Amino acid sequence: MERVETEGVPHMFTNTIFNRSRVTTHEDKERFCTYIHDYQLNMFRLAKSIVHNDADAEDVTGEAILKAYRNLSELRSFGSFKPWIMKIVVNEAYSLANRRKKVMYLEELEVPEESTESMIRESGELWAAVEKLEDEFRTITVLFYYEDMSIRDIGKTLGLPTGTVKSRLARARQKLKMLLVNEGGME
Repeated sequence: MERVETEGVPHMFTNTIFNRSRVTTHEDKERFCTYIHDYQLNMFRLAKSIVHNDADAEDVTGEAILKAYRNLSELRSFGSFKPWIMKIVVNEAYSLANRRKKVMYLEELEVPEESTESMIRESGELWAAVEKLEDEFRTITVLFYYEDMSIRDIGKTLGLPTGTVKSRLARARQKLKMLLVNEGGME
């Protein structure tokens, strides 16, 4: 039985997944593990922006990794891995949110200890404002500003034309400005 290095991949994703997969090349398995390791935090943050809590975000991330691995043969090239995996995360997160149909509460943003008092306050206010945006604006905002994805990649991830992504991002900025100014936040 072939042994695949899984360092950096959650312990639940071991050889049992690799053995059941349609992907057979050792190189693809290694590359998949490397990309998952590289994007795992990005996937978690995106999931959390949709489901609003750590436990559900971990579930979504795990399910997305499993689904991605099982469907790795559908990936045209590893060059488009990030938009592809992020689309799976978005779909899994919305699927979980729809299944649960529960009230979601805002959790505080974790801020590095070295931040100053005002930076902590401002970043918390900004994140709180982002959380108040409607789903269509919040998801695009998180992907663009927090995940550093391009307009084109966001379009691929969400299945939207680039013009739609641009207009939603512009409207999200306007809504954020209104939220921050009207609620006495940053100016």
